[in-house]
Amino acid sequence: MTENPSRLEELIARLTQVESVLMHLQHDVEQLDEAVLQQNQIVDTLSKSLKLLDSRLGALEEDGDGPDPVQDKPPHY
Repeated sequence: MTENPSRLEELIARLTQVESVLMHLQHDVEQLDEAVLQQNQIVDTLSKSLKLLDSRLGALEEDGDGPDPVQDKPPHY
């Protein structure tokens, strides 16, 4: 089961190449993970802002004491 030196060198070179590709893939996965986390934070922030604006809009609609701008004509008519 002895292999000739050139075959062994070839296997070592291939293993080194596989390890190099794996390291690059791990780096890419880490970068993608960071990007997903940042986007998740942005989505959370925007979601909170949207809920706040929705509640403010609901409060304004409930306070409908003022004139209806669609129904009321301006004074120059």
